[in-house]
Amino acid sequence: MIDRIAFLARVEKYHKAGWRLSLINATTIMPAEGMDHGAFDVAWAFARGTEFETIRERIMPGDELPSISESFGAAFLYENEMRELFGINVTGIGLDLQGQLYKTAARVPFSPSAIRARLEALGRPEPVAKHGTATASGTATASGAAEKPGAAEKPA
Repeated sequence: MIDRIAFLARVEKYHKAGWRLSLINATTIMPAEGMDHGAFDVAWAFARGTEFETIRERIMPGDELPSISESFGAAFLYENEMRELFGINVTGIGLDLQGQLYKTAARVPFSPSAIRARLEALGRPEPVAKHGTATASGTATASGAAEKPGAAEKPA
C-alpha cells in the first residue's frame, strides 16, 4: 500500500522545484504466486531541463492511489485513464470524468481479470515471465492512448 502522505509530499517537491510531469504509466501485472489478484506497476515521470526522475509504485487491486492533479493539473487525464482502463482506484482527481473518457467493450479492459478472460476465451495460457513474475499485458502510454484490447491477443 502506498504511503499517501510521503508520496504527495514528494510530488509537491517536484512541483515547487519547477519540474514538469512528463508521463504517468500503468502496467498490469498478472496474478502469480503470492499475488492472487494481480497488481499494477504505476510510474510517474518528471522532467526539468535535461534531468528526468521517476517514482514507481506497485499498486494492489482495491488500494487507493491519491491523485497528483492538485500539483500537476494535466495528471487528471492519466488518472481518469488508469481508473477506466485498469480499474485503479485513483481518489481526489481534479477533473473527474466519471468513467466517460473512453468507450470500451469491456468495463476495465486492462484489469487482470479482464485480461485473463480474454486469454481463456482464446484458449491461451496466461503469459508468465521466467522468474515467476507475470508479464505486463496492458499499458497506458504518455500520449494518453492505450494499446487496443485486441492487440495483445493476435497470434504472432
